[in-house]
Amino acid sequence: MIEPTSGQLQASLERFAEILTEQDIQQILAIQNQPLPTGIRLNPLMANPKQEINRLASRYGWQTAPVPFCQNAWTIENADTSPGGTIEHRMGLYYLQDAASMVPVSLFDFNTPNPLILDMASSPGGKTTHLIDRTCDTGFILANDASKSRIPALRAVLNTWGGINQAVTQFPGESFGSWFPETFDAVLLDAPCSMENLRPTESHPLRETSHDERLRLQERQVQILISGLRALKTGGQMVYATCSLAPEEDEAVVNAVLNTFPQTIEIQDMSDKFSFITPGLTQFKGEIYNPQLQRALRMWPHLTGMSGFFCVRLSKIATLPAQPASPPAREFSKTGLQTPNKPNKKQVLEQILNNYGFDMDSIMAEHRLELMTRYDQLFLIPQSYLQHFITLPYEFIGMAIGRWTQDQFEPSHEFISRFGRMFTQGKISIGEDQLDAWIAGRDIRYPQTARSPSGQYLMVTDEFGRNLGMGKLLPKRLRNMLPRQSF
Repeated sequence: MIEPTSGQLQASLERFAEILTEQDIQQILAIQNQPLPTGIRLNPLMANPKQEINRLASRYGWQTAPVPFCQNAWTIENADTSPGGTIEHRMGLYYLQDAASMVPVSLFDFNTPNPLILDMASSPGGKTTHLIDRTCDTGFILANDASKSRIPALRAVLNTWGGINQAVTQFPGESFGSWFPETFDAVLLDAPCSMENLRPTESHPLRETSHDERLRLQERQVQILISGLRALKTGGQMVYATCSLAPEEDEAVVNAVLNTFPQTIEIQDMSDKFSFITPGLTQFKGEIYNPQLQRALRMWPHLTGMSGFFCVRLSKIATLPAQPASPPAREFSKTGLQTPNKPNKKQVLEQILNNYGFDMDSIMAEHRLELMTRYDQLFLIPQSYLQHFITLPYEFIGMAIGRWTQDQFEPSHEFISRFGRMFTQGKISIGEDQLDAWIAGRDIRYPQTARSPSGQYLMVTDEFGRNLGMGKLLPKRLRNMLPRQSF
């Protein structure tokens, strides 16, 4: 007999009685009040992750363990200082993420140079930043979310992370298959779901779900999954994931697509990389699923030590029938973005090189970026967007790197955060006794520097070389330019 910790959990566990043993059920109940270890992914755009995790652990008293299936990721078992309250977290040096949420992007094999990637339900952006890491910000990501209210959070996360090769859009996921058939090398669908994960967290609290709700979600999940597969190139990879363990939203969704399009997609076996995760179900409540569903990954929380999750990697082996349709269009000129003439572009790049000893031109070539302007603002815009999606309306694109005013380059916070570790000059160090004031957003009075203050914008560091954002050197003070919303 199940001893309820809540009505919702009891109902969920009773539904799974045919596939979970009594021992499984008791183990799930036993872990409900045990906090999940904090998972973090280090940002390879801003630091060497393996070196930086050791510095962070020493500085903040963290006891860490590597996440075995995810590069640049660790769990924090104990912490003297909360990982959510550090200046490194504020600057985007790492992202806090449950280890289970790292599995979906870890399933991809990115073997194509500069892949085109569709992230169909991106917000709040954790998996999008993981996609940026996996492709070293050289693949282009169309980061979409259907909910307008979720776009600001997605934009904030991507700004902090420092990715450039992405555009954020707000469209129904069901439309991409007809708008862009056979277009993307990889597609991620972290589908909207009931969050029935059997181990509630702050981001995924326990909530009551009904059979009707699960079926309504299933209907939409099937349609978005089909859309993603249509948008995927033949031979490409698609990952379907939910933070729900409800079979109606997991195996049943994939099974419906397999039955609708036989000989078109197949499930990839990932057991060699994720042998500790339980295979998917082949039947539930009298429903028989395609035998391929054994290759899916079902993360029961009592067996993995993570929150509940479901993932499957699909390979597209033939074209899905589709009715092509024209996507929304906006003339690119209406964005206000323009390519600067060659003398102006050269002037900007030379001043960045002179001010910071940083070769922006080589970064633009490596990452396939274009320098563009809107009035006095300067942007890095992905070439892939210009080549493949130039008329598609977006909410946000690339990176705003600063302003060009009175023939002077004024960098943005994002520019300093992303590229500061590559600077060989244009830096100023503050002392240990000034750190708390700086992190709290206050200016530094009478900074110790041999520079003649003239309003120049500098990367601020400390004795450990940490990137502390941007300061403006004025007579008698170093003005704090950290974003105010951070405090």
